[in-house]
Amino acid sequence: MGAGVGRYPFTGIPSGWFVVAASDELAPGQIIGTRYFGRDLVLYRTASGQAVLSDAHCPHMGAHLEAGCVEGETLRCPFHGFQYDVDGSCVATPYGKGLPRRARLNTWLVREQSGLVLAWHDADDKPPEWSVPELSLDSWSGLLLRRYEVATHPQETSENSIDFGHFTSVHNFHHAEMTREVTTEGPLLRSAYAIDATLGVIGLPKQSVRADFDVEVWGLGYSLVNLTLKAFGLRGRLFVLPVPIDEEHIHLRLAGMVNHHSRLLGAVLRQIVVRAFWAEVEEDIPVWTTKKYVHPPALAPGDGPVALYRRWAQQFYPER
Repeated sequence: MGAGVGRYPFTGIPSGWFVVAASDELAPGQIIGTRYFGRDLVLYRTASGQAVLSDAHCPHMGAHLEAGCVEGETLRCPFHGFQYDVDGSCVATPYGKGLPRRARLNTWLVREQSGLVLAWHDADDKPPEWSVPELSLDSWSGLLLRRYEVATHPQETSENSIDFGHFTSVHNFHHAEMTREVTTEGPLLRSAYAIDATLGVIGLPKQSVRADFDVEVWGLGYSLVNLTLKAFGLRGRLFVLPVPIDEEHIHLRLAGMVNHHSRLLGAVLRQIVVRAFWAEVEEDIPVWTTKKYVHPPALAPGDGPVALYRRWAQQFYPER
């Protein structure tokens, strides 16, 4: 592939686990219409609490199901009242004369863990061979989350975790250093780095503390940044969660939680840390929305293992 051929010379939407909502965004009985993976979808929660993601249009005669309603464990179409269970089977019609075999609603594999709703997408409809580890929430605060719509691709946002050069040029991090070699194992890429973080966000621009980051990137849809601020006795979890709307647009969810021995101080620190995290990623958005994907890149010493990352990322696309 020649340098600079196309904005995104990737083969379709990548496979993997993608976060389609935070758990507390979806109440029992609620239906949310959305568009992911190039398809119109609805996300709903049954009366028992199960989160379900399905195609948005009724297979009977095409009505959009966001205008329907949840009845117990089924989704009821607003047009003719056909009802679908969590597997997409039509289980009831208002006619009482048997069930139409062809009226089957396509549903997606969903797992809800760590306060997040994850959906599996595979371009070839293959089942998952790996999972995102579930996190213990004991002693951790709730999630603080913000969502953005960005004209970019999940491979671009995840690449930032190893693009060491942009830490100083875009984010103005001080004394940034890699603290562990970047490694890959199947769908997991790990890196670690440390910076001197300034305290300007709390009115102390000339003060700084050391911040250590341990990064786990699971596929192209789920990045967990484990943060340690020893000076404050604080541990944090920062999530970078891109999900493709189509091949050139994403919803980017940025979320964070903290663990601190003081609930009151922890609540204050969560606001400071997570909002600073949002501000840092917002500095990347103008670059993502206007950049062109250059392959192969003209790398220089100090860029970080971009080539390693791009080889690793190829596994999430359909085979040519």
